[in-house]
Amino acid sequence: MGWRKFIVGTPDHSKEFYQYNVQLSDKTKILRNLPETRDKSCGSRTYSLPPASQAKVSIVISYHNEARSMLLRTVISLVSRTPEDYFHELILIDDFSEDVNLLKELELLMHEMFAGRRRSPTLIFLRNSQRMGLIWSRNKGVSEASGHYLFFLDSHCEVNDGWLEPLLDRLALNPTRAVSPLVDPIDPSTFGYQQADNELLKGGFDWSLHFHWVPRQLAKGELPQQAYSSPTFAGGILMISREWLLKLQGFNPHLKIWGGESIELAIKLWLCGGQIEIVPCSRIGHIYRSRHAFRFPSLFEDQLVAALMTHLLNSKIIAESWLDEYKYLFYSLKPDAIATVMNYTDQGYDVLSLKKRLQCKTFDWYLDHVYKELKPTNADSSALGTLRNGDRCVQDIDFYPVLVSCYMQNISHWALDRHTGKLSSTEGYCLGGVLDETERKTIVQIDPCLDDKSQYWRRQSTQLVHEQTQLCLDNTIQNQLELSICRQRPIPASQSFQFALEMERQT
Repeated sequence: MGWRKFIVGTPDHSKEFYQYNVQLSDKTKILRNLPETRDKSCGSRTYSLPPASQAKVSIVISYHNEARSMLLRTVISLVSRTPEDYFHELILIDDFSEDVNLLKELELLMHEMFAGRRRSPTLIFLRNSQRMGLIWSRNKGVSEASGHYLFFLDSHCEVNDGWLEPLLDRLALNPTRAVSPLVDPIDPSTFGYQQADNELLKGGFDWSLHFHWVPRQLAKGELPQQAYSSPTFAGGILMISREWLLKLQGFNPHLKIWGGESIELAIKLWLCGGQIEIVPCSRIGHIYRSRHAFRFPSLFEDQLVAALMTHLLNSKIIAESWLDEYKYLFYSLKPDAIATVMNYTDQGYDVLSLKKRLQCKTFDWYLDHVYKELKPTNADSSALGTLRNGDRCVQDIDFYPVLVSCYMQNISHWALDRHTGKLSSTEGYCLGGVLDETERKTIVQIDPCLDDKSQYWRRQSTQLVHEQTQLCLDNTIQNQLELSICRQRPIPASQSFQFALEMERQT
Protein backbone atom coordinates (compact mmCIF):
# COMPACT_ATOMS: atom_id res chain seq x y z
CA MET A 1 0.00 0.00 0.00
CA GLY A 2 1.50 3.38 -1.03
CA TRP A 3 1.05 6.51 1.03
CA ARG A 4 -1.27 8.11 -1.55
CA LYS A 5 -3.63 5.14 -1.36
CA PHE A 6 -3.45 5.32 2.43
CA ILE A 7 -4.48 8.99 2.46
CA VAL A 8 -7.38 8.42 0.06
CA GLY A 9 -8.92 6.25 2.77
CA THR A 10 -9.50 9.29 5.00
CA PRO A 11 -13.19 9.56 5.97
CA ASP A 12 -15.00 12.41 4.25
CA HIS A 13 -15.11 14.93 7.09
CA SER A 14 -15.05 18.72 7.05
CA LYS A 15 -12.54 21.20 8.38
CA GLU A 16 -14.93 21.64 11.30
CA PHE A 17 -14.45 17.98 12.24
CA TYR A 18 -10.65 18.07 12.28
CA GLN A 19 -10.25 21.76 13.21
CA TYR A 20 -7.71 22.22 10.41
CA ASN A 21 -7.79 22.33 6.61
CA VAL A 22 -7.84 18.60 5.85
CA GLN A 23 -8.11 19.12 2.07
CA LEU A 24 -4.91 21.16 2.09
CA SER A 25 -3.26 18.65 4.41
CA ASP A 26 -4.00 15.88 1.89
CA LYS A 27 -2.33 17.94 -0.87
CA THR A 28 0.70 19.01 1.20
CA LYS A 29 3.88 16.96 0.89
CA ILE A 30 4.17 14.17 3.43
CA LEU A 31 7.80 15.18 4.01
CA ARG A 32 8.38 18.84 3.25
CA ASN A 33 11.26 21.21 3.84
CA LEU A 34 10.76 23.19 7.04
CA PRO A 35 12.26 26.62 7.72
CA GLU A 36 15.20 26.91 10.09
CA THR A 37 13.70 28.55 13.18
CA ARG A 38 16.53 27.94 15.65
CA ASP A 39 19.26 30.38 16.50
CA LYS A 40 22.22 29.99 14.11
CA SER A 41 24.44 28.72 16.91
CA CYS A 42 22.21 25.67 17.49
CA GLY A 43 23.14 23.98 14.22
CA SER A 44 26.88 24.31 14.78
CA ARG A 45 26.88 23.35 18.45
CA THR A 46 28.52 20.08 19.55
CA TYR A 47 26.19 18.14 21.83
CA SER A 48 27.42 15.78 24.54
CA LEU A 49 25.32 12.76 23.67
CA PRO A 50 25.42 9.47 25.58
CA PRO A 51 26.20 6.28 23.64
CA ALA A 52 23.19 5.11 21.65
CA SER A 53 23.21 1.82 23.57
CA GLN A 54 22.46 3.82 26.74
CA ALA A 55 19.97 6.27 25.26
CA LYS A 56 17.35 4.33 23.33
CA VAL A 57 14.32 6.53 22.71
CA SER A 58 10.73 5.26 22.67
CA ILE A 59 8.34 7.69 20.96
CA VAL A 60 4.71 7.52 22.11
CA ILE A 61 1.89 9.01 20.02
CA SER A 62 -1.76 8.70 21.01
CA TYR A 63 -4.38 9.89 18.54
CA HIS A 64 -8.15 10.06 18.13
CA ASN A 65 -9.87 10.92 14.84
CA GLU A 66 -6.73 12.37 13.26
CA ALA A 67 -6.71 12.89 9.48
CA ARG A 68 -4.57 10.25 7.80
CA SER A 69 -2.35 12.74 5.99
CA MET A 70 -1.63 14.65 9.20
CA LEU A 71 -0.85 11.54 11.21
CA LEU A 72 1.39 10.21 8.44
CA ARG A 73 3.20 13.55 8.16
CA THR A 74 3.91 13.41 11.91
CA VAL A 75 5.30 9.88 11.64
CA ILE A 76 7.34 10.47 8.47
CA SER A 77 8.96 13.60 9.91
CA LEU A 78 10.07 11.48 12.88
CA VAL A 79 11.42 8.67 10.71
CA SER A 80 13.31 11.11 8.48
CA ARG A 81 14.71 13.48 11.12
CA THR A 82 15.49 11.20 14.07
CA PRO A 83 18.99 9.64 14.28
CA GLU A 84 18.56 5.91 13.57
CA ASP A 85 20.92 4.81 16.33
CA TYR A 86 18.75 6.45 19.00
CA PHE A 87 15.29 5.74 17.54
CA HIS A 88 14.45 2.57 19.47
CA GLU A 89 10.69 2.20 18.99
CA LEU A 90 7.55 3.98 17.84
CA ILE A 91 4.37 3.27 19.80
CA LEU A 92 1.11 4.39 18.18
CA ILE A 93 -2.10 4.18 20.22
CA ASP A 94 -5.40 4.60 18.38
CA ASP A 95 -7.86 5.87 20.98
CA PHE A 96 -10.94 4.31 19.40
CA SER A 97 -10.99 6.47 16.25
CA GLU A 98 -14.07 6.34 14.03
CA ASP A 99 -11.79 5.35 11.13
CA VAL A 100 -11.60 1.68 12.15
CA ASN A 101 -9.20 0.73 9.33
CA LEU A 102 -6.69 3.50 10.00
CA LEU A 103 -4.39 1.64 12.38
CA LYS A 104 -4.36 -1.59 10.38
CA GLU A 105 -3.58 0.19 7.11
CA LEU A 106 -0.98 2.44 8.77
CA GLU A 107 0.74 -0.64 10.18
CA LEU A 108 0.84 -2.22 6.71
CA LEU A 109 2.22 0.99 5.17
CA MET A 110 4.88 1.43 7.85
CA HIS A 111 6.18 -2.12 7.51
CA GLU A 112 6.43 -1.62 3.74
CA MET A 113 8.36 1.63 4.26
CA PHE A 114 10.87 0.08 6.66
CA ALA A 115 11.46 -3.05 4.59
CA GLY A 116 15.09 -3.24 3.52
CA ARG A 117 16.36 -0.53 5.88
CA ARG A 118 19.64 -1.24 7.65
CA ARG A 119 18.22 -0.17 10.96
CA SER A 120 14.62 0.60 11.85
CA PRO A 121 12.74 1.20 15.09
CA THR A 122 10.43 -1.39 16.58
CA LEU A 123 6.85 -0.56 15.60
CA ILE A 124 4.07 -1.14 18.15
CA PHE A 125 0.46 -0.54 17.11
CA LEU A 126 -2.32 -0.52 19.74
CA ARG A 127 -6.03 0.28 19.56
CA ASN A 128 -8.26 0.96 22.55
CA SER A 129 -11.52 -0.99 22.61
CA GLN A 130 -13.32 2.15 23.81
CA ARG A 131 -12.55 5.85 24.15
CA MET A 132 -10.05 6.14 27.00
CA GLY A 133 -8.48 9.55 26.44
CA LEU A 134 -4.96 10.90 26.09
CA ILE A 135 -3.92 10.32 29.70
CA TRP A 136 -4.85 6.63 29.86
CA SER A 137 -3.40 6.05 26.38
CA ARG A 138 -0.06 7.62 27.24
CA ASN A 139 0.19 5.47 30.37
CA LYS A 140 -0.53 2.45 28.16
CA GLY A 141 2.33 3.52 25.92
CA VAL A 142 4.62 3.80 28.95
CA SER A 143 3.78 0.24 30.00
CA GLU A 144 4.67 -1.03 26.50
CA ALA A 145 7.88 0.97 26.08
CA SER A 146 11.35 -0.46 26.63
CA GLY A 147 13.63 2.47 25.75
CA HIS A 148 15.75 4.44 28.19
CA TYR A 149 13.87 7.64 27.33
CA LEU A 150 10.24 8.36 26.50
CA PHE A 151 9.22 11.09 24.10
CA PHE A 152 5.53 12.04 24.04
CA LEU A 153 4.30 13.74 20.88
CA ASP A 154 0.91 14.85 19.59
CA SER A 155 -0.35 13.41 16.30
CA HIS A 156 -0.53 16.75 14.44
CA CYS A 157 3.14 17.74 14.52
CA GLU A 158 6.25 17.91 12.34
CA VAL A 159 9.64 17.55 13.99
CA ASN A 160 12.30 19.85 12.59
CA ASP A 161 15.93 19.04 11.76
CA GLY A 162 18.13 18.32 14.77
CA TRP A 163 15.22 18.12 17.20
CA LEU A 164 16.48 15.17 19.28
CA GLU A 165 20.12 15.96 20.02
CA PRO A 166 19.54 19.09 22.19
CA LEU A 167 16.99 17.20 24.30
CA LEU A 168 19.26 14.19 24.84
CA ASP A 169 22.13 16.51 25.72
CA ARG A 170 20.15 18.06 28.60
CA LEU A 171 18.77 14.73 29.85
CA ALA A 172 22.22 13.15 29.91
CA LEU A 173 23.35 15.86 32.34
CA ASN A 174 20.49 15.19 34.76
CA PRO A 175 18.28 12.07 34.49
CA THR A 176 15.59 13.58 36.74
CA ARG A 177 14.92 16.35 34.26
CA ALA A 178 12.03 16.42 31.84
CA VAL A 179 12.68 18.49 28.73
CA SER A 180 10.44 20.06 26.14
CA PRO A 181 11.26 21.57 22.73
CA LEU A 182 10.27 25.06 21.73
CA VAL A 183 7.05 24.56 19.78
CA ASP A 184 6.64 26.37 16.45
CA PRO A 185 3.01 26.97 15.40
CA ILE A 186 1.64 25.46 12.18
CA ASP A 187 -1.28 27.46 10.81
CA PRO A 188 -4.39 25.20 10.74
CA SER A 189 -5.76 26.94 7.62
CA THR A 190 -2.66 27.45 5.47
CA PHE A 191 -0.30 24.87 6.99
CA GLY A 192 2.37 27.55 7.07
CA TYR A 193 5.18 26.65 9.46
CA GLN A 194 5.94 29.71 11.60
CA GLN A 195 8.73 30.59 13.98
CA ALA A 196 7.74 30.64 17.64
CA ASP A 197 8.21 34.00 19.30
CA ASN A 198 8.21 32.80 22.90
CA GLU A 199 11.90 32.29 23.71
CA LEU A 200 11.52 34.84 26.50
CA LEU A 201 8.47 33.10 27.95
CA LYS A 202 8.13 30.12 30.26
CA GLY A 203 5.18 27.83 30.84
CA GLY A 204 2.93 28.72 33.75
CA PHE A 205 -0.64 28.53 35.00
CA ASP A 206 -3.06 30.52 37.12
CA TRP A 207 -5.00 29.57 40.25
CA SER A 208 -7.85 28.19 38.13
CA LEU A 209 -5.19 25.76 36.77
CA HIS A 210 -5.27 26.99 33.18
CA PHE A 211 -1.98 27.14 31.27
CA HIS A 212 -0.57 30.46 30.11
CA TRP A 213 2.80 31.93 29.21
CA VAL A 214 4.82 33.88 31.77
CA PRO A 215 7.58 36.38 30.87
CA ARG A 216 11.06 35.38 32.02
CA GLN A 217 14.10 37.49 32.69
CA LEU A 218 17.48 36.55 31.26
CA ALA A 219 20.25 36.27 33.82
CA LYS A 220 23.44 38.22 33.23
CA GLY A 221 25.27 36.59 30.33
CA GLU A 222 22.38 34.22 29.52
CA LEU A 223 21.39 33.86 25.87
CA PRO A 224 17.80 33.30 24.67
CA GLN A 225 18.75 30.07 22.88
CA GLN A 226 20.03 28.41 26.05
CA ALA A 227 17.90 25.79 27.82
CA TYR A 228 15.95 27.30 30.72
CA SER A 229 13.85 26.17 33.66
CA SER A 230 10.08 26.35 33.40
CA PRO A 231 7.33 25.80 36.02
CA THR A 232 5.42 23.58 33.59
CA PHE A 233 5.42 22.21 30.06
CA ALA A 234 4.23 24.16 27.06
CA GLY A 235 1.65 21.55 26.13
CA GLY A 236 2.07 17.80 26.18
CA ILE A 237 5.26 17.45 24.12
CA LEU A 238 8.03 16.28 26.43
CA MET A 239 10.89 13.85 26.92
CA ILE A 240 11.80 12.08 30.15
CA SER A 241 13.71 9.08 31.46
CA ARG A 242 11.44 6.01 31.48
CA GLU A 243 12.88 4.87 34.82
CA TRP A 244 12.22 8.28 36.36
CA LEU A 245 8.67 8.51 35.02
CA LEU A 246 7.89 5.04 36.40
CA LYS A 247 9.13 6.17 39.83
CA LEU A 248 6.69 9.07 39.53
CA GLN A 249 3.95 6.54 38.60
CA GLY A 250 3.40 8.11 35.18
CA PHE A 251 0.50 10.40 34.40
CA ASN A 252 -2.18 10.53 37.08
CA PRO A 253 -4.71 7.85 35.98
CA HIS A 254 -7.47 9.56 37.97
CA LEU A 255 -7.50 12.38 35.41
CA LYS A 256 -10.09 11.89 32.68
CA ILE A 257 -9.70 12.04 28.87
CA TRP A 258 -7.76 15.30 28.45
CA GLY A 259 -6.92 18.41 30.45
CA GLY A 260 -4.49 19.29 33.22
CA GLU A 261 -2.20 16.28 32.78
CA SER A 262 0.84 18.40 31.88
CA ILE A 263 0.34 20.71 34.87
CA GLU A 264 -0.13 17.75 37.22
CA LEU A 265 3.02 16.03 35.97
CA ALA A 266 4.98 19.29 36.11
CA ILE A 267 4.05 19.98 39.75
CA LYS A 268 4.81 16.37 40.67
CA LEU A 269 8.18 16.53 38.92
CA TRP A 270 9.32 19.67 40.68
CA LEU A 271 8.05 18.71 44.13
CA CYS A 272 9.40 15.16 44.03
CA GLY A 273 12.99 15.86 43.01
CA GLY A 274 12.89 16.64 39.30
CA GLN A 275 13.23 19.64 37.01
CA ILE A 276 11.67 20.93 33.81
CA GLU A 277 13.53 22.67 31.02
CA ILE A 278 12.48 24.15 27.70
CA VAL A 279 15.20 23.71 25.06
CA PRO A 280 15.02 26.37 22.29
CA CYS A 281 17.54 24.56 20.07
CA SER A 282 15.00 21.75 19.68
CA ARG A 283 12.09 22.76 17.42
CA ILE A 284 8.88 20.95 16.65
CA GLY A 285 5.91 22.28 14.67
CA HIS A 286 2.42 21.82 16.13
CA ILE A 287 -1.09 22.68 14.93
CA TYR A 288 -2.98 24.67 17.57
CA ARG A 289 -6.68 24.12 17.04
CA SER A 290 -9.25 26.73 17.98
CA ARG A 291 -11.24 24.12 19.91
CA HIS A 292 -11.27 20.40 20.65
CA ALA A 293 -11.68 18.19 17.59
CA PHE A 294 -12.93 15.25 19.63
CA ARG A 295 -15.85 14.35 21.82
CA PHE A 296 -15.70 14.04 25.59
CA PRO A 297 -17.57 10.92 26.76
CA SER A 298 -20.06 12.45 29.18
CA LEU A 299 -23.58 12.52 30.50
CA PHE A 300 -23.77 16.01 28.99
CA GLU A 301 -24.97 16.20 25.39
CA ASP A 302 -23.46 19.68 25.00
CA GLN A 303 -19.77 19.06 24.24
CA LEU A 304 -18.70 22.47 25.56
CA VAL A 305 -20.25 21.64 28.92
CA ALA A 306 -18.70 18.16 28.82
CA ALA A 307 -15.24 19.63 28.15
CA LEU A 308 -15.62 22.20 30.93
CA MET A 309 -16.82 19.60 33.44
CA THR A 310 -13.99 17.22 32.54
CA HIS A 311 -11.41 19.96 33.01
CA LEU A 312 -13.09 21.01 36.27
CA LEU A 313 -12.87 17.47 37.63
CA ASN A 314 -9.23 17.09 36.59
CA SER A 315 -8.37 20.48 38.09
CA LYS A 316 -9.99 19.52 41.40
CA ILE A 317 -7.93 16.31 41.50
CA ILE A 318 -4.76 18.37 40.96
CA ALA A 319 -5.77 20.89 43.64
CA GLU A 320 -6.55 18.19 46.19
CA SER A 321 -3.38 16.25 45.34
CA TRP A 322 -0.76 19.00 45.25
CA LEU A 323 -1.85 22.53 46.22
CA ASP A 324 -1.94 21.88 49.99
CA GLU A 325 -3.24 24.89 51.94
CA TYR A 326 -3.34 26.95 48.72
CA LYS A 327 -6.20 24.94 47.25
CA TYR A 328 -8.65 27.49 48.68
CA LEU A 329 -7.46 29.86 45.94
CA PHE A 330 -8.49 27.34 43.30
CA TYR A 331 -11.91 26.92 44.91
CA SER A 332 -12.35 30.69 45.15
CA LEU A 333 -12.06 30.87 41.36
CA LYS A 334 -13.86 27.59 40.65
CA PRO A 335 -16.59 27.31 43.31
CA ASP A 336 -18.47 24.72 41.25
CA ALA A 337 -15.56 22.34 41.85
CA ILE A 338 -16.52 22.07 45.52
CA ALA A 339 -19.51 19.86 44.71
CA THR A 340 -17.69 17.92 41.96
CA VAL A 341 -17.30 14.28 42.99
CA MET A 342 -13.89 12.65 42.56
CA ASN A 343 -14.72 9.02 41.79
CA TYR A 344 -11.35 7.28 41.71
CA THR A 345 -11.38 4.15 39.57
CA ASP A 346 -7.65 3.37 39.76
CA GLN A 347 -6.89 2.41 43.35
CA GLY A 348 -3.26 1.60 42.47
CA TYR A 349 -2.36 5.28 42.29
CA ASP A 350 -1.93 6.79 45.77
CA VAL A 351 -0.60 10.36 45.89
CA LEU A 352 0.04 10.28 49.65
CA SER A 353 2.18 7.14 49.36
CA LEU A 354 4.02 8.65 46.39
CA LYS A 355 4.79 11.82 48.34
CA LYS A 356 6.09 9.82 51.29
CA ARG A 357 8.17 7.45 49.18
CA LEU A 358 9.84 10.21 47.13
CA GLN A 359 9.93 12.71 50.04
CA CYS A 360 8.16 15.31 47.94
CA LYS A 361 8.29 18.95 48.98
CA THR A 362 5.28 21.15 49.75
CA PHE A 363 3.55 23.42 47.26
CA ASP A 364 4.82 26.37 49.30
CA TRP A 365 8.35 25.34 48.24
CA TYR A 366 7.22 25.36 44.60
CA LEU A 367 5.96 28.94 44.99
CA ASP A 368 9.18 30.06 46.69
CA HIS A 369 11.68 28.36 44.37
CA VAL A 370 10.06 27.50 41.03
CA TYR A 371 7.08 29.75 40.30
CA LYS A 372 7.41 32.91 42.36
CA GLU A 373 5.05 34.77 40.03
CA LEU A 374 2.16 32.62 41.29
CA LYS A 375 2.74 33.44 44.97
CA PRO A 376 -0.60 34.83 46.19
CA THR A 377 -0.70 38.54 46.91
CA ASN A 378 -4.26 38.54 48.24
CA ALA A 379 -3.48 38.51 51.96
CA ASP A 380 -5.15 41.92 51.99
CA SER A 381 -8.39 40.58 50.49
CA SER A 382 -11.47 39.97 52.62
CA ALA A 383 -13.37 38.25 49.79
CA LEU A 384 -12.37 36.56 46.53
CA GLY A 385 -13.66 34.89 43.39
CA THR A 386 -16.85 35.13 41.40
CA LEU A 387 -19.42 37.65 42.64
CA ARG A 388 -22.84 36.04 42.51
CA ASN A 389 -26.35 37.46 42.74
CA GLY A 390 -28.75 34.53 42.77
CA ASP A 391 -27.79 32.35 39.83
CA ARG A 392 -26.01 35.16 37.95
CA CYS A 393 -22.46 36.52 38.27
CA VAL A 394 -21.00 40.00 37.80
CA GLN A 395 -19.08 40.11 34.51
CA ASP A 396 -16.88 42.82 33.03
CA ILE A 397 -18.05 43.33 29.44
CA ASP A 398 -16.23 46.23 27.77
CA PHE A 399 -15.87 48.06 31.12
CA TYR A 400 -19.55 47.71 31.85
CA PRO A 401 -20.72 45.40 34.68
CA VAL A 402 -23.57 43.07 33.81
CA LEU A 403 -24.96 39.90 35.32
CA VAL A 404 -24.46 36.76 33.24
CA SER A 405 -24.55 33.00 33.71
CA CYS A 406 -21.92 31.89 36.21
CA TYR A 407 -21.01 29.05 33.82
CA MET A 408 -19.83 31.49 31.16
CA GLN A 409 -16.24 30.92 30.05
CA ASN A 410 -13.67 33.39 31.42
CA ILE A 411 -16.08 34.63 34.05
CA SER A 412 -14.75 37.66 35.94
CA HIS A 413 -13.22 37.13 39.37
CA TRP A 414 -13.06 39.85 42.00
CA ALA A 415 -11.14 40.73 45.16
CA LEU A 416 -12.37 43.06 47.92
CA ASP A 417 -9.47 44.84 49.65
CA ARG A 418 -9.93 44.60 53.40
CA HIS A 419 -8.21 47.97 53.99
CA THR A 420 -9.38 50.30 51.22
CA GLY A 421 -12.57 48.55 50.12
CA LYS A 422 -11.50 48.54 46.47
CA LEU A 423 -13.33 45.89 44.46
CA SER A 424 -10.91 44.86 41.70
CA SER A 425 -11.04 42.26 38.94
CA THR A 426 -8.24 39.86 38.05
CA GLU A 427 -7.67 42.05 34.96
CA GLY A 428 -6.72 44.94 37.26
CA TYR A 429 -9.83 47.13 36.93
CA CYS A 430 -12.13 48.36 39.69
CA LEU A 431 -15.88 48.54 40.16
CA GLY A 432 -17.07 52.00 41.08
CA GLY A 433 -19.86 54.53 40.96
CA VAL A 434 -19.77 57.69 38.83
CA LEU A 435 -22.32 60.50 39.04
CA ASP A 436 -24.29 60.98 35.84
CA GLU A 437 -25.38 64.63 36.11
CA THR A 438 -27.73 64.31 33.13
CA GLU A 439 -29.79 61.55 34.69
CA ARG A 440 -28.96 62.70 38.24
CA LYS A 441 -27.98 59.28 39.45
CA THR A 442 -24.80 57.32 40.13
CA ILE A 443 -23.86 54.86 37.38
CA VAL A 444 -22.06 51.63 38.24
CA GLN A 445 -19.11 51.12 35.89
CA ILE A 446 -15.63 49.60 35.61
CA ASP A 447 -12.54 51.79 35.31
CA PRO A 448 -8.80 51.60 35.90
CA CYS A 449 -8.21 51.39 39.65
CA LEU A 450 -7.70 54.78 41.32
CA ASP A 451 -7.12 56.01 44.85
CA ASP A 452 -10.62 57.45 44.83
CA LYS A 453 -13.62 57.02 47.13
CA SER A 454 -15.85 56.43 44.13
CA GLN A 455 -14.28 52.94 43.98
CA TYR A 456 -14.55 52.09 47.70
CA TRP A 457 -17.06 49.56 49.00
CA ARG A 458 -18.02 48.16 52.39
CA ARG A 459 -19.37 44.71 53.16
CA GLN A 460 -22.58 44.89 55.20
CA SER A 461 -23.94 41.39 55.72
CA THR A 462 -24.41 40.20 52.11
CA GLN A 463 -24.76 43.73 50.75
CA LEU A 464 -22.07 45.83 49.06
CA VAL A 465 -22.31 49.45 50.21
CA HIS A 466 -20.79 52.16 48.03
CA GLU A 467 -18.85 54.33 50.51
CA GLN A 468 -19.18 57.62 48.64
CA THR A 469 -22.98 57.49 48.28
CA GLN A 470 -23.90 54.99 51.04
CA LEU A 471 -26.09 53.25 48.45
CA CYS A 472 -26.15 49.49 47.82
CA LEU A 473 -25.25 47.55 44.71
CA ASP A 474 -28.56 46.37 43.29
CA ASN A 475 -29.75 44.12 40.48
CA THR A 476 -32.83 46.19 39.78
CA ILE A 477 -34.07 44.92 36.42
CA GLN A 478 -32.87 42.82 33.47
CA ASN A 479 -29.53 41.97 35.10
CA GLN A 480 -28.37 45.60 35.08
CA LEU A 481 -26.47 46.84 38.13
CA GLU A 482 -27.42 50.11 39.81
CA LEU A 483 -27.00 51.82 43.17
CA SER A 484 -30.14 51.94 45.32
CA ILE A 485 -31.12 52.77 48.88
CA CYS A 486 -29.97 49.95 51.15
CA ARG A 487 -32.86 47.94 52.54
CA GLN A 488 -32.80 45.71 55.60
CA ARG A 489 -34.95 43.14 57.39
CA PRO A 490 -34.98 41.30 55.17
CA ILE A 491 -32.26 42.13 52.68
CA PRO A 492 -33.88 41.89 49.22
CA ALA A 493 -32.49 39.22 46.91
CA SER A 494 -31.53 41.90 44.39
CA GLN A 495 -29.07 43.42 46.91
CA SER A 496 -27.57 40.15 48.16
CA PHE A 497 -24.17 39.40 46.61
CA GLN A 498 -21.99 36.41 47.50
CA PHE A 499 -18.28 36.00 46.79
CA ALA A 500 -17.02 32.51 46.07
CA LEU A 501 -14.74 32.80 49.09
CA GLU A 502 -15.38 35.02 52.11
CA MET A 503 -12.29 35.45 54.32
CA GLU A 504 -14.18 37.26 57.06
CA ARG A 505 -17.56 36.82 58.68
CA GLN A 506 -20.17 39.03 57.04
CA THR A 507 -21.51 41.63 59.48
